[in-house]
Amino acid sequence: MTRKNRNSLVIGLIIGILLLAAWLYYTPLEEIKAQIAQVNYNWVIIASVAYLSAYFLRSLRWRLLIPAPANPGIFKTWLYAMAGNLLNYLIPIRAGDFARAWFIKKNYSLPYMKALPSVFVDKVFDTIAILFIIIVLPFTTIELSTPMVILLCLLLLIFIVAFAILLISVWKKELAVKIISSLFSWLPQKAKAKINPGIEMFISELNLFEHHTFKLVSALFLTAGGVLLDGTYFYLLFRAFGIFYPFALVLFGYTLINLSYAIPQPPAQLGSNEWMMIIIFSIGFGLTKTTASAIMAFGHILTAGLMSLWGIIAFAVLGPELLFTAIKGDKIND
Repeated sequence: MTRKNRNSLVIGLIIGILLLAAWLYYTPLEEIKAQIAQVNYNWVIIASVAYLSAYFLRSLRWRLLIPAPANPGIFKTWLYAMAGNLLNYLIPIRAGDFARAWFIKKNYSLPYMKALPSVFVDKVFDTIAILFIIIVLPFTTIELSTPMVILLCLLLLIFIVAFAILLISVWKKELAVKIISSLFSWLPQKAKAKINPGIEMFISELNLFEHHTFKLVSALFLTAGGVLLDGTYFYLLFRAFGIFYPFALVLFGYTLINLSYAIPQPPAQLGSNEWMMIIIFSIGFGLTKTTASAIMAFGHILTAGLMSLWGIIAFAVLGPELLFTAIKGDKIND
């Protein structure tokens, strides 16, 4: 692993440990244990299916975006996506996003910078959920706390920047190339001579929906389905704890938690998930801090298990070399 990435990982881990320590200090653990002991695991099983189904729909969306001649099967695409998700979960420097493009390059002889835009556009579609939150907000009785307002503003900014990049790439390709190339202007001329053609290829491939209206509509529907399944997963966890909250409220809150992953996170969302749950569901929606903490602690362990299980299965089927490559810090786009 490069020194820069290693430093980022160590700093993120330290921040995560501090967040988790603060959460443990202010949380009545015995009460949380008592609530977890009463969980109905029938609901947990159904919730797990909904959680994995949401990721499956997203893998189908990504498959729509992968450029020809690459045409991975549905199950292969699912494995590529889950392997990438595990890397993102463990190493939160977006290594998993680059890994997905690497899988396509390795197995379908597609240039790396031609495969990477499909991953970028796929991630941009995840940010569309912020529009759902903003549209629904005026029709709810939710009183936004200051931390929630700050979070919403940050997420809206990320959405605007991501879509601005897409629009500029479609309408002003030369300008987009010039802007991104300027970020590497400090490099030696020899290095820039290698990078600039890749940037031009990357920008040219971002216009994935030109003359493909059906593909765009399908991607939007799959995005909506993924958001609804995410909300269903968390709603079923509430039911597992015997908590009956309106589905719309749970969907709103969990969508906001999911969108927060666009902001830099500690490895495995250590500590950040727990505090995000308190900010949104306890401070924002009136759920007791103990109950909010119990649901998130249980959900965090559950999702970590599901993510790890399917990520390990994916690497077992696809080959572990990419995992070792990412950990060592070698260039996966070679």
